[in-house]
Amino acid sequence: MSEQPLWHGADQSSRYLNKLEQYSLTLRGRNVNPIIDAATPLLGMILRMQDLSVDLPEPDYLYRQVQTDIESIEQFLEMEGYEPGSIVTFRYVLCTFIDECVMSADSSLAKYWSHKSLLIHFHNEGWGGERVFQITERLMNEPKRYKDMLEFIYLCFGLGFRGRYKVQNANNDEFERLFRRLQSLLQSLNGEPASTRLHMGAKKPARYFLPKQLTTRHIVIGVVGILLLAYFIYLSKLNSQSASILEQLNMLLK
Repeated sequence: MSEQPLWHGADQSSRYLNKLEQYSLTLRGRNVNPIIDAATPLLGMILRMQDLSVDLPEPDYLYRQVQTDIESIEQFLEMEGYEPGSIVTFRYVLCTFIDECVMSADSSLAKYWSHKSLLIHFHNEGWGGERVFQITERLMNEPKRYKDMLEFIYLCFGLGFRGRYKVQNANNDEFERLFRRLQSLLQSLNGEPASTRLHMGAKKPARYFLPKQLTTRHIVIGVVGILLLAYFIYLSKLNSQSASILEQLNMLLK
């Protein structure tokens, strides 16, 4: 006699877990920035996970998979010739971004994650919301050397990472100033003139507004589309290959 699932929603979760297995790192290969290229499938999986309407019966499964994917990305970046310090920095920012995404959701996975976050596992730290911005400031002092890493941080900011600004509900103007500085820096590295800015706050009229949290499927899809479109506009040097980010994330969000 076949066993009936004891957990409500197990069938839906099982289908979801099966789908997660399709999000392999083989999706990379089209972006000129190897860091963004390698991280895109994992970022898409995390954004898709925010749309899950049921709790996962085995959160440890997803946790282990994310760990494995991060380790695989590290190996890929080593083969690409990135220095060890840059890889550790990338992992720190990525772990902090994922932890914030997962723990901001109202789910059993968030409760599970809060006791064994990725940052604790890889860096033995409980929270990186402050240090990410300190890291960003340091990297901006050597923009040519850390251009790929700065572009990745820019993308994380665009996808909703706020760190200390989210926890403190701090002045968004401070975050926006940093975002604009980073944006202008990347524009100058790519030889671009000043262009329409992407405003992160809501105090001034702007062409695009970003929500503080990605809470629904429509918001996630809309924000990802707008942000990545803006990313392509502001970083036109990457345009020929960066279109795959939007394509891949939209596929993962379906």
